[in-house]
Amino acid sequence: MSNKLTIAVDQDGWTKGYQVSINLIGKDGGGHGYRIAGPKFNGSSTSVVKHTLTERDAREIRAYLDRVFPLPIAAADKEAR
Repeated sequence: MSNKLTIAVDQDGWTKGYQVSINLIGKDGGGHGYRIAGPKFNGSSTSVVKHTLTERDAREIRAYLDRVFPLPIAAADKEAR
């Protein structure tokens, strides 16, 4: 079980391109994630900026995602209100 979620921007050492990713970080400090944009990770990246998401961040991001990609359950819940 992870204890934090981060959004990170790294710079690839080969192409100098920027990589944006979302990552689940476990209690042991290890983790895995999803590259949203940029070149594939090849082990040469350096961190530019990293942000640990808060509950407020999660609510705000979900609100934007729901505007464009609503889940069927979320849409049904809104209609019931």
